[in-house]
Amino acid sequence: MLSSKRLSRSLGYPLCLVWLVFALASCAPWHAPTTDNDAPLRARAVTEESHSVRVSAAVLSAEDSKRLFGADLYAVNVQPVWLEVTNRTAQSLWLFRTGADGGHFLPFDVVWALHPLRGGPTNVQVDDPFYKLAFKNPIPPGTARAGILFTNPDRGTKLCNIELSAKSALIHFSLFLPVPDDGGLDVPLNNARTSEERGELAVRSLLAD
Repeated sequence: MLSSKRLSRSLGYPLCLVWLVFALASCAPWHAPTTDNDAPLRARAVTEESHSVRVSAAVLSAEDSKRLFGADLYAVNVQPVWLEVTNRTAQSLWLFRTGADGGHFLPFDVVWALHPLRGGPTNVQVDDPFYKLAFKNPIPPGTARAGILFTNPDRGTKLCNIELSAKSALIHFSLFLPVPDDGGLDVPLNNARTSEERGELAVRSLLAD
């Protein structure tokens, strides 16, 4: 019978190997972002307005992702969505993510897959654009706030449900967003949802930091 120490070693080595293979497979190449300009996203954004609030959103392509974040996030099964909220009410608004489809990631959840194993850029260099560009709460009255939501990949058309909370109201929007490049060439078909599979699943907001 194996001693507890030998058993621990015999189990530990394969687990370490599996972890290393997973880490190598999940990492995506990273280069310094070339710009933080969101003008191309604004140009193709879908916009709706209700109750003195306007929302605009667009799904990033793989090239948009490389330009803004320095990496193709589709390669790690993350689909970024650009969102702008213009608040013309007299109250601050808060964007909610409820996790209705489990399709929401915080910047921390995304950047770990991009961290270099050794050498190259530092983790801080990789992390900075994610924390800088992520959508942040609240949206004060008379202002507009833009940022990125990190979601699971969809192909074709993405149903983006936006819920904004104020002290006395909940404002809801449903946007149908075209997905550029059919969801990114690096996304396996079995990891990207089709419009039939989505049904009423949505990209909802999470109370951001």
